[in-house]
Amino acid sequence: MIMQTETEKQNTERSGKRFRLIVRSAEEAVRVIRDKLGDDARVLSVRQVGGEGLKRFISSPKLEVIAEVPLDNENESSSEMQLEDDRIVDTNSESDQQAVLPSKNTDLSEDQKDEKANHSLEVNSESENVRILSKAGFDRYLLREIQMWPTWKDIENKPLADALKEITIGLTDRFRAVNSQPVTEKIALIGAPGVGKTTTLCKLLAHEVFMNKNVPNVLKVENGNPNPDDALRIFCEVIGVTLFRESDSLPPASENNPLYLDFPGLSLSNLDDWVKTKDVLDELDVQTRVLVLHGSYDREILLRNIRSSKHLGATHFAITHFDELTNSTKLWPIIMRGELSPFCVCNGQNVTGDFSTNILNQLISRTFPEELYARGFTSYQRR
Repeated sequence: MIMQTETEKQNTERSGKRFRLIVRSAEEAVRVIRDKLGDDARVLSVRQVGGEGLKRFISSPKLEVIAEVPLDNENESSSEMQLEDDRIVDTNSESDQQAVLPSKNTDLSEDQKDEKANHSLEVNSESENVRILSKAGFDRYLLREIQMWPTWKDIENKPLADALKEITIGLTDRFRAVNSQPVTEKIALIGAPGVGKTTTLCKLLAHEVFMNKNVPNVLKVENGNPNPDDALRIFCEVIGVTLFRESDSLPPASENNPLYLDFPGLSLSNLDDWVKTKDVLDELDVQTRVLVLHGSYDREILLRNIRSSKHLGATHFAITHFDELTNSTKLWPIIMRGELSPFCVCNGQNVTGDFSTNILNQLISRTFPEELYARGFTSYQRR
């Protein structure tokens, strides 16, 4: 019996070193093992694991994967990795911690670096607050930025209520640090088709007339593309605003008589349209150029709109369909880039519907779901 045990032990030692890692999916396991342990590594077992106690209700199920590196590669891979990161654990040792595999320094594109950083967050994020925020639908890019804050080490281990408070303060400070450009008497609304430019314009006109008691004017610009004015013309007639089709007859713009310019939708696939629009804006001496963004669009589409708007010198941004967002976390990294100044947020498609120039309050109100606040308050009461 003793001889069998010794033989089994020798076979185990010859088989190679084993590592345990926790991943979110089989695809992730294959990618991590191939990248970190090499092509010769093989998977010995896979089983689903979940959190204990209350963690089961806030954490998605994960996979525990046992992988083995052959002895031939042991000195080249596993030993080297242990030198790089002492958190790596092989299952032949007495330690029963989760194996965390270090990333290698390779020449990567910016997109690849982002992807690796995001993957690293998914694998290495161990704090309870990170898991709760991720489960609640917190944007991964924003979560990554928050984890890079100098104060993050203090925030991540705080009770949830205190962590939410500190994150709110941090986001507020960074929003206020974004460059705010002044708004002039001439304001152009520009953007891709279907983002809600005309609806936003109607909301602004109604605010000028009924709240600011101003007398605005509107210039409908063709810019080489058809730009029908039926709906806008009728709305202007109802609220007593003059709609112009030619710039030659425009009265001078002033604080009490602001001029709003409505442009046709600009195609993201045709940068010439954006460049031509800049020429028109320059000719009319329009300094405030508001890029209208559809809030429910994908992050990459929003960034593409912003990149295109550089060709016409956009200064501000307005967010439409804000009420359709489940949360506003995807907008924070875009806004904190500081490329454009905040202008307004619009809710609903009704021309007289809600809109606000207090973008900070609107963002904060939709950053954390109500159940997070409720959970944080409950944990605070139990302290």
